[in-house]
Amino acid sequence: MLLRHAWLPLGLALIAGGLATGAGPLTALGVLLCAAGALARAWAAWSLKAVALERLLPESRAFPGESLQLTYRLTNGKPIPLPWIEVMDRLPESLSPDLPPAGAPGTKQYSHATRLSWYTRVSWPLSLACAERGYYRLGPARLRSGDGFGLFRSEREDQATSHVVVYPRTRSLPELGLPAAVPLGERKGYQRLFEDPLRIAGVRDYEPGDPVRRIDWKATARRGELQSRVYEPSASYQLIVALNLDTLEHAWQGYVPALLEAGIVAAASLARWAYEGRYAVGLLANGSIPESDQPLWIAPGRAPDQLARILEALAGAGPLTMTSLAALLERESRALPLGSALAVVTALMPEALAAVLRRLHGSGHGVMVLAMADDDWAALLGGVPCRRLAMAAEDAAPSMEPARP
Repeated sequence: MLLRHAWLPLGLALIAGGLATGAGPLTALGVLLCAAGALARAWAAWSLKAVALERLLPESRAFPGESLQLTYRLTNGKPIPLPWIEVMDRLPESLSPDLPPAGAPGTKQYSHATRLSWYTRVSWPLSLACAERGYYRLGPARLRSGDGFGLFRSEREDQATSHVVVYPRTRSLPELGLPAAVPLGERKGYQRLFEDPLRIAGVRDYEPGDPVRRIDWKATARRGELQSRVYEPSASYQLIVALNLDTLEHAWQGYVPALLEAGIVAAASLARWAYEGRYAVGLLANGSIPESDQPLWIAPGRAPDQLARILEALAGAGPLTMTSLAALLERESRALPLGSALAVVTALMPEALAAVLRRLHGSGHGVMVLAMADDDWAALLGGVPCRRLAMAAEDAAPSMEPARP
């Protein structure tokens, strides 16, 4: 607009012309134009001062298929009215697919215009459709306003962000192709898995298949025959769900979306089954906690929020991995409680991972491999049991073709 850039030179010219010719109305018009321009510029400069934008989310967690109600609240905390103000917020594409695209990939732009009087507050709702699991960030937003004459504008970026967590789907054990009664092995295995190695009940004669850690060397020396410790039952069963986020052998090959999503659903389902069965359940995966470089490791526990923590971690799991699952298990094996059960969900079985699982299995951990592939891993795993998981069509991404992260 021409007047936006020429108001001061034009006003000064009118004043000078009026004074030179003695035309009082011309001088008054120039003074009025300069005053109006100065007022408009100051109004625009102060328009976004003491203006606060809030996102109110009574509930920021949901499961796929649900919706969340987001409320925007805009407050004007100064004695200057705003005849117009526009809010432009950046929202994830998965939560707002019908909005126009924003600048960043995978985001949409939400715009809303209103007006604010002095010391007033306005609110309006927006429904977010939670179609896919994920850890989503809302924002940052931009605020735009100006003077009442429409001459000048002022913009400001609001760096405050909000987060929405859409948990992964969970399935029953039969839907995963696992028996509901003993999904991780027969009863014999459970007797070994859920003994407390810190509570020794006595000793017995060594039996083939007993791990070396169970042998009581002092009792063996006294009796002259190998003796194995007998442990008292553990007060709480412990299960660690280990998820391999790698779906292809090399990272530069990309990943298979169908296998990644199906593996996350399987891990979430196992964690939910264990938690509801009063297990002390934990999670280990070769990814990272959302918006952090910390490894995805949640120690086994029975806290009221344990399942929510596990599902939230899985919600933000992606195809980019920090290390291999084999290296992570090797590093964290000392932190694994003795005698704990380990359910490994994976689509790959490299030799390094198989070697770690064989070692853990031989040292007294109950290891069960839950495979996302049809390959025969019996030779690699030795005596480590392995089951094939079923993949529900609605849990997997539509394509089995590799994709780039």
